Amino acid sequence: MNSITYSFMRLLPKNAVSRTFGAFSRAKIPVLSKLLMRWFAKHYKINLEESEIPEKGFANIHELFIRKLKPNARIIEDNAEVVCPVDGVLTAFGMLNENPEYMQAKGKFYSLESLLRCKELAQKFTGGIWATIYLAPYNYHRIHSPVSGNVTAAYYCPGKLWPVNTGSVERIEGLFSINERLITQISTYDGGEILMVKVGATNVGRIAVDYKKDWLTNSMPPLASRKALFTKWEPEQTYPYTKGQEIARFEMGSTVILVCNRAIHKRTKYLFAELEGKNVFMGQGLMV
Repeated sequence: MNSITYSFMRLLPKNAVSRTFGAFSRAKIPVLSKLLMRWFAKHYKINLEESEIPEKGFANIHELFIRKLKPNARIIEDNAEVVCPVDGVLTAFGMLNENPEYMQAKGKFYSLESLLRCKELAQKFTGGIWATIYLAPYNYHRIHSPVSGNVTAAYYCPGKLWPVNTGSVERIEGLFSINERLITQISTYDGGEILMVKVGATNVGRIAVDYKKDWLTNSMPPLASRKALFTKWEPEQTYPYTKGQEIARFEMGSTVILVCNRAIHKRTKYLFAELEGKNVFMGQGLMV
C-alpha cells in the first residue's frame, strides 16, 4: 500500500462504504448482477469445479462468494487433533510465551491482549501457540471448526475495516487489533481450548456464525454497542461441533487467527511446523 492509497483509505469511512458495497453485492439486478458475478469469477480465477452450484446458478457476487463446496471436495484428516478451518495461506505462527507478541509482518508486532481486548482471556493461553491464515478473494470463504468440542463463548470486538492484503499488513501497525473481529471459543477434551479469531476487512466486512444467528458483524442495526471494547456471549445450551463441521462464514474477507492453549500445544508438538508461507486447505491436519 503506497502513501497515496494509505491516505485515501485512512479518510474513507470504511465500515459505511463496506456496508454499501455489501448491499450492492447482494442485489439481484437483471443482467448486471450476472455480468459482475461472471467478471468476478473470471478475474479472481475461482475454481467452480469444486463448488456446489445452485440449479439456476449464482444470482450475484454475494452468492458466489459464500458458495459451498461439493460433498467430499475436502478431506477431514482423522488423525489430526487440529485441522485447518479454511482455505488460505498460513502466513505466520509462533509460541505464546509469558509476554507473547504476534508477528504481523517484518518489524511489526501486536499483543494477544490487544487482539482479544481481554487480559484474563489472553493469560489463559500462555504457553500455547498461534497461527494466522489469510484468505484471498478466490478462496472458499466458509469457516469450519478446527477441532471437535463445544462452543463455550463468543466475543465481538468492534473496529475498522482496513484491507488485510500484504500491503496493509506491512504498513498498518496492529492491523488485526484494529479491524472488526468475532471470536469463537471452543473447549475440547482434557483441558484443550482454542480461539478462532475471525477478522473483517474492507468491502462488506460481514462475519456470520452458525451458533448465534442474530450476530452479524458490520450490519445495521449494529450487532452490539460499538462503544464497548468487546461484547461477550455465553450459550445457555450446549453447542457441540465436530472437527470440519461448518461453524461460520465470511461475506468478503479476510483472515483467521487460531490460538491454541498449552494443553493442545503439548499434545501436538509440531503444530503449524513447516507450514508457514504455504497454501493450506480446510480439513488439512495442521502438523507435519
